[in-house]
Amino acid sequence: MTVSYQLPLKTSNPSKTFPRENSHSANLSKTNSHLEIDRLFICTDRGKEAISMLRQLGLYCPSTVVESKSQGTRSQIFFFQNIYVAIIWLGEEDPQLDTAIDFKKRVNWQESLASPFGVGLSRKSNIPESIESEYPVDDWVVNNYIAYSQQNQKSSLEPLIFTLPDRLKYSNILNQDSPQNQRYINHLLGVKNITNIRITVQTGKRRDSNIISWARYSQLLEIERADKPLLELTFDNGMQGGIFDARPVLPVVFRY
Repeated sequence: MTVSYQLPLKTSNPSKTFPRENSHSANLSKTNSHLEIDRLFICTDRGKEAISMLRQLGLYCPSTVVESKSQGTRSQIFFFQNIYVAIIWLGEEDPQLDTAIDFKKRVNWQESLASPFGVGLSRKSNIPESIESEYPVDDWVVNNYIAYSQQNQKSSLEPLIFTLPDRLKYSNILNQDSPQNQRYINHLLGVKNITNIRITVQTGKRRDSNIISWARYSQLLEIERADKPLLELTFDNGMQGGIFDARPVLPVVFRY
């Protein structure tokens, strides 16, 4: 199926390279990009257990399970004021896959060594569509209305980074001013915004894909290397002083 898609920003210099190492923290309020993080996904083989655990922590999650037959996945979503987080696991039936994203490999990350994380980007609301960007990607694949780099998609050790058209932006699909929707973002834990994101990828002798290097250079993501993948999410700059380690159910540490 062919889908027309317009990238959030034009590519001005797809061959540009960026420093491999970046010591800046990924404070989401201080990025130097025209794009912003819109959503995250976390793949797991313990989906129902993960949802139950996060609810017990004090995070609200609607009971709706989103089933994607084309991806062979099921998911549930936790909404925050600036970003939403989807927990993704495999469905019970063998899927008729219509996606180049290998969710089976990412869900079974402990055996496959793939990164279980995905990062969705959208254009900042105050940025005109015609503005030029130093976005270093010229190998776009479009699937189900999202676009991602072939190089990044093939590098399964990396988190998958993808872009969304404006109409699918989080701010356009959930009206937070609606009293009915307020319950989605009011959590007993008292958290509101995700302010810092750090992703640990498994060590390996490889060069980062262009889009990963760019995301680090732009301070959208802080990426470290260690023996096992890990996602560290900080809410509201950690003002409550709390830490919750969701391992081994999820490879995630929450700071709030």
